[in-house]
Amino acid sequence: MAEVAAQPRQGTRVTFLDQTGAKSVDAVIADTVTVKRILPNIITKMNLPVMGPDGQPMSYSLDHKEGGKRLREDETLVQARVKDGDHLIIYPEIVAGRGA
Repeated sequence: MAEVAAQPRQGTRVTFLDQTGAKSVDAVIADTVTVKRILPNIITKMNLPVMGPDGQPMSYSLDHKEGGKRLREDETLVQARVKDGDHLIIYPEIVAGRGA
């Protein structure tokens, strides 16, 4: 009888949501990947705008719904204590306009 080895951990299974909750993407994110590296892929997958109405590039951040906090760009999901099945909400960063 062959022994079955335990499957190595593949990463953290999460659901990404846009701020309205209308769009969602399920993904498994490797434990070593930082938020900064996750964002461009999720923006593309969710078909979110990359340019604002003023022609300036859009930037986004991730909020951990269950943890009630914004994730730092240099954090991995493990460091941010995101668990399997959690929800991450992608928010556009609002940058105030320059004064005249």
